[in-house]
Amino acid sequence: MKKPNIQKRYRAYNPMKGFNYSNRQSRNMFMATFAIFGIFMLVAALLDHSLGAAAGSGVTFASMALLGHVDDVSDRDTHGSAISYIVYLIALDQIDRTKEFPQPNANREVAPVPLKPNEIPHYFEAHDIPTFTGTTEKGDITTTGENQLVMVMGGARANLYNFIEEYSGGKFIALYKHIKKKEWYIVGELERPIILSNTETKDDKDGRYTTLTFKRSSVDLPLIYTGNPAVTAATTLAENATDVAITAGSNTYTVPNGTTSAAAIATVSGLSKSDKGRCITLVGAGTDKAATIADGSTFVLEEGATWTAKTGASITFRVLDTTTLVEVSRTEA
Repeated sequence: MKKPNIQKRYRAYNPMKGFNYSNRQSRNMFMATFAIFGIFMLVAALLDHSLGAAAGSGVTFASMALLGHVDDVSDRDTHGSAISYIVYLIALDQIDRTKEFPQPNANREVAPVPLKPNEIPHYFEAHDIPTFTGTTEKGDITTTGENQLVMVMGGARANLYNFIEEYSGGKFIALYKHIKKKEWYIVGELERPIILSNTETKDDKDGRYTTLTFKRSSVDLPLIYTGNPAVTAATTLAENATDVAITAGSNTYTVPNGTTSAAAIATVSGLSKSDKGRCITLVGAGTDKAATIADGSTFVLEEGATWTAKTGASITFRVLDTTTLVEVSRTEA
């Protein structure tokens, strides 16, 4: 009896093309196609993860056309040791979370942080000039970054030691400025604060001091803070006042509810030429008779939109001259 040919291949007919293919050839072609498809899906998934991670870190990619050209600067703009000795810290438990945390505008400007009643930022006067560094590093999938603020506090003092014991690992918003400059910078936000990650206290023959190191994982760099940190609580305007009376010691003013009707605030007073560039913030506290500010020669409002001083609303102005305030940012109630 003739033995069967075990090498015999069974043919499959393709009615579309009229060619014959062996089952083995068909399987090989299918496996090769499936492998290529799998590689394509893997690459797509990795790219999607990378973009998602970048979006989650707050990174946005602007076109070079929008960024424009970046020129060099003079040595006057590059010299070191320019940060002021005073740094203000806002602990997260001081922030009023019923209000929206301010977000930067196109000019990297951020409105004042909403604080709970009678809460103020607390200043720390360093013994040496504080240092800020921001680093980024490209990894295999995405870019990581870190902000670090280091300041040296002098002496062996009870309030300093109490702060270290109470707030090591604490979460803060930090505010600092450059010497002889009016604008402040802000590092940290409610969802990604800067953390007191390390303290080193020394009391020996070389000196008595503590080094405070604040860190946060972020590729974001400092933003411009449009208000000056208030050493005192906000000043409350008189009920039904139509003028904002500015004082030297306050940059934040509460606008109360009217008594008989809603006041129309139209003028500002108390400013001098040296106040040019200073930022003034009005915080609404009105309900049914909330005061309003309309666009005009005194208050220059963005897109001419009237602001209403309802509870939860705020507006920040930059002083242009002694009688003119220009809107920088606002939040609505």
